[in-house]
Amino acid sequence: MALISKIRKHSWLLILMLALGLGGFVAMDMVGAASKASGNQFTIGQVNGEKLDWNEFQRAERILYPNATGDVYGQRNYIWNYMVEEQLLKEESEALGLHVGPEEMEELQFGQRLSPIIQRNFRDPNTGQMDRATLDQIKANLGTGKLQPQLEEFWKFQTGEIIKDRLQNKLATLVKKTIYTPTWMAQQLQAEQGSSLDFLYAVVPFDKVADADVKLTDDDYKAWMKDNEGAIKRKEEMRTVDFVVFNVTPTPEDSVIVREAITERIEAFRTTDNDSQFVENNYGVLDATYFKKADLVEAIADTVFDLPIGTVYGPYIDGVAYKAVKVLDKKVIPDSVDSRHILIRAETADAILAATKTLDSLKTIIEAGAGRFDSLAMRLSQDGSGPKGGGLGWSANGRMVKPFNDVLFYTGAPGELNIVTTQFGVHLIEITGRKYLDNAQGVKLAYLSEPIVPSEETQAAIYDDALEFSGQNRNLDELKVALEKKPELTLETAQGLTANAYQFSTLGSGGTSRDIIRWAFEPGTKVGMVAPEVFVYDEPTLFYNARYVVPVLRTIVKAGVSTLAEAKEAFTAQVTAKKKGEILAGKMTGKDMNSVASEFGVAIDTFNNVNFNMSYLQGLGNESTLIGKVTALNNGETAGPIIGVNGVYMIKVLNRTEASISTDIASFRRQVSMTARGSVDSRLMEAIKNSAEIKDNRYTFY
Repeated sequence: MALISKIRKHSWLLILMLALGLGGFVAMDMVGAASKASGNQFTIGQVNGEKLDWNEFQRAERILYPNATGDVYGQRNYIWNYMVEEQLLKEESEALGLHVGPEEMEELQFGQRLSPIIQRNFRDPNTGQMDRATLDQIKANLGTGKLQPQLEEFWKFQTGEIIKDRLQNKLATLVKKTIYTPTWMAQQLQAEQGSSLDFLYAVVPFDKVADADVKLTDDDYKAWMKDNEGAIKRKEEMRTVDFVVFNVTPTPEDSVIVREAITERIEAFRTTDNDSQFVENNYGVLDATYFKKADLVEAIADTVFDLPIGTVYGPYIDGVAYKAVKVLDKKVIPDSVDSRHILIRAETADAILAATKTLDSLKTIIEAGAGRFDSLAMRLSQDGSGPKGGGLGWSANGRMVKPFNDVLFYTGAPGELNIVTTQFGVHLIEITGRKYLDNAQGVKLAYLSEPIVPSEETQAAIYDDALEFSGQNRNLDELKVALEKKPELTLETAQGLTANAYQFSTLGSGGTSRDIIRWAFEPGTKVGMVAPEVFVYDEPTLFYNARYVVPVLRTIVKAGVSTLAEAKEAFTAQVTAKKKGEILAGKMTGKDMNSVASEFGVAIDTFNNVNFNMSYLQGLGNESTLIGKVTALNNGETAGPIIGVNGVYMIKVLNRTEASISTDIASFRRQVSMTARGSVDSRLMEAIKNSAEIKDNRYTFY
């Protein structure tokens, strides 16, 4: 802490040092960028020796996500997979002579057999209809220079998407044509699917053996590795990072500051003659809703209905915020409303303005008695209610979209004509009836809200704690010793991290998670090393530092087959479970189910209608070994002990029902083949990827 105080005292010196350092980094970046360009290092990856260009990757990101605000790493992962699959399909298609010709492309983009890509991008989400007018306009202007550059670039990329999708479809069709189910296989599958049994079981969980009673040897690990070769093989290097999280939470002093801040505004809130403007200026909430008592939080539900209109109540705590609420109005709310409308669909600002003018004219005509609502609705309404004169029937509160619902239940009156805009377009609404069942009163409220967040002083103090903890404990052993003296802190683990991962344990995805993973894979990061910096996770909606993270590299597991040492680090839990199973099986051997249940204090239960083709048991999970054993037994036969996933089993078959083989085996064969073909689309590309040599260099760029 003394060091931190000195740094703060001489902050001018720190600023000067930072400026000099940043200047050096800028120079280094300029040199580094030139080096990359001259060294032809703008390769984000390779597929079977073919380079994937970083500039093309960036172009795809710019086209697909021009205003991206979501999960940028998830978006980049999608682009990576797209580019890899595109290259693989190109290779496979060239080898098989598959292609997409000009006439076929014309049909896929503008014809009657539109590509799913076109259907996705040019279908009206409200009507479900294809936007043929836009497609025709694009077709007429392609290659003429009349299209906007952004649209021209998007169309070019989309063409590549269409080709990829079509080639993938053709390749899958070829594979599907090769699928054939012989009669003997169909008969076997029919027997497995049609046969079932009921059985008793008792399962002794592994935790009946204490960890202290398990002594693992190298032979135990080697035996497990031999039985689980798939689990110990990796296509890429993985790293495990332990980490300590310093959570930033508001102190009682922070809470007092927030309460005082909202209290200072209550008098102005009470006396204002413009509630909506006041609420807007103070980041509050006010809408047309009239709340019933059941809709309100407990803190105010029993209070606001007894307060006079204009009264402000608060501050009170609601969740993680202090709030003050003002009673604006009270009235009885209908339980259901009958209505009709005329809808003109509109999406753009110009279309909404035009639709509003049209409906305003219709409103004038109807109010003047020069036209009937139902007749105009039948002619002009652009939804399914038109033939019914615009009638929507009776609806309960909350069934319509909010702007429409507000008119029906809160702001409108029977016989009035109201114009409102929703996601579906612009509506002319008439309320034709209301029903009041319980005559429940509703209250209209305005809220001021102030989130209870840590102050900057609190954030800085906890950051200092994290920084000091990191500075004093520079390796994993020191970290563990220090944690023994700090019970409020725990050592968490993020396992199976790859160089391009962006999800970091329970902390999720994002820039900070990616920064930690990048640090873990830097050449200079050694096993046991604590990171040289404290990583900061922001609270994304309230904009404060929510967590400070101190990571330490725990293990490095190289690509390929795990060594014995790596297995000890990564698979001890699994080997321990197997060893416990063997210990339990030894104790259970030679005993019947009742004796085992009594000795270990477990219940005897029943499974009914277990299909021979199953691998998953409700409540137990994937117990394929157990199912394999039990399906080999006849009525009354027992087996056990059987080491499963959840524990060690004793079983007894109660009833076994054999399948009756259908005489129409040809129909069953077709069904089996159809099921197999149905899985081709989802599994084909993964199989192609697994057989390809793919080098992923994304981690060198972001």
